[in-house]
Amino acid sequence: MKNFIGIFTLVCLIALVSCKNSVEKKSENEEFKLEKKVSIVYFHGERRCPTCIAVGDVAKEVYDSKYNKNNDVAFYDINIEDNYYKKFAEKYEVAGSVLLIIKKSEFEDITGFAFQNATRNPELLKEKIESIVNNYIEN
Repeated sequence: MKNFIGIFTLVCLIALVSCKNSVEKKSENEEFKLEKKVSIVYFHGERRCPTCIAVGDVAKEVYDSKYNKNNDVAFYDINIEDNYYKKFAEKYEVAGSVLLIIKKSEFEDITGFAFQNATRNPELLKEKIESIVNNYIEN
């Protein structure tokens, strides 16, 4: 019985280690791509200030409340320090916290507006995000 438990434990550990390695290789070798017609993309680093966090929270809230069930819209919270997103972040020349609304090859950078309003006037930021997303969906 002790042999069975020992062998079972060893098999489980090997399975866990092999799964972890395959996920890491996939992350390093594959390039992230947007899959929806319109994407709300919040880029950020590992460390974020309260305003940075608020920008991401407001953008996510708009997505969750307005577009969650819309198959044409997606929200992405992207840590630019993660190697999986490195090429994607470089494509948009992102080096810090940035909020973009992207439709195929065109996009609108509302980072400045987002930082001005995320904590002081989040409703105005929500309206701005909705306006751009709705415009991109319709056109």
